[in-house]
Amino acid sequence: MSRELSLEERLWDISEKAQFAMLLDILTPKPGNVHRYRDHPDTRMIHFAASITQLGYPLYQAAQWGSRKWSSKDESSRLGSLIKIGVRASLEPHEKNTLLGTILLLVPLTTAAGYVSSTSKITKNNLRQSLSRILLDATVEDAVNLVRALQIASPGGTKPKSLEWTSTSQAFDFQSPHTINLIRQKAYTLRDLQALASSYDSIAQEYTTDFSYTFDILYPQLLKSLNRYSRLEDAVLDVYLWALGDRPDSLIQRKGGSQVAKDVMERAQKLYTRIQKIRETRWTEYLEPFDDYLRSEGSKLNPGTTADLISGTLFIALLLENVKLIY
Repeated sequence: MSRELSLEERLWDISEKAQFAMLLDILTPKPGNVHRYRDHPDTRMIHFAASITQLGYPLYQAAQWGSRKWSSKDESSRLGSLIKIGVRASLEPHEKNTLLGTILLLVPLTTAAGYVSSTSKITKNNLRQSLSRILLDATVEDAVNLVRALQIASPGGTKPKSLEWTSTSQAFDFQSPHTINLIRQKAYTLRDLQALASSYDSIAQEYTTDFSYTFDILYPQLLKSLNRYSRLEDAVLDVYLWALGDRPDSLIQRKGGSQVAKDVMERAQKLYTRIQKIRETRWTEYLEPFDDYLRSEGSKLNPGTTADLISGTLFIALLLENVKLIY
């Protein structure tokens, strides 16, 4: 009979599961993403691995703050600064932006898990309830720190090629020297700031809906994949392809435009339907042409946001002990 873990051990366990979720995502040969068989010209798997290694303690800090928030020992919001700490740590080995979107998802989830673990076993309901509280409590200074995190990461594809980028959206333009003053002047909280980007950024949209797509759509789909396949990587690949065909990837949409993102989505739909009829041992030969297509224009067709969402979903499954690690 295993002993009950102390709170400190539970917090480290949360951090380690977040790291493992990122590793599962990067190890799986997902078309268009960096994975163990293929790199991008400017970013390799070793860059992701180095970033993931650096995130252990920042994610522990997020879980620890969550536990303190429950006990009212730390009532102030630190969400934005924790995101900034995570982003800075991920860039430390190589100064490459590898995991910005994933950090934006995992930091609040890790904080929520730390909040719950102080008193009870983590469930889907109490994890999401605590996440909602953490997002609602986010402040103007959290928004400022989010902008500073973006400035540190300097991601590509920030301004979308779509009509949704309006004059109001300028408050989300981290490249502008006036953004932080504008945020303070208008008293935008972190959640307010994400709402400005929610029409063209799927991760920002998660902040405005208490991660509804992750919890209500992707997580149940992942459970179906885990029940269907004996190998964990096959389940991850299955849910990734399903998600890529479910809606346009917002990173592709910002970089290449709405029609390009729609084309990728439709190709993914057809491929997903096709592979349901063949054994997973033969998937590679069917996936390679799609992988080649997504790499044909540099990083413009990289479904990075979909990969970020899969990492967040895997983390939830690990927290809820739905993932068997040995087959």
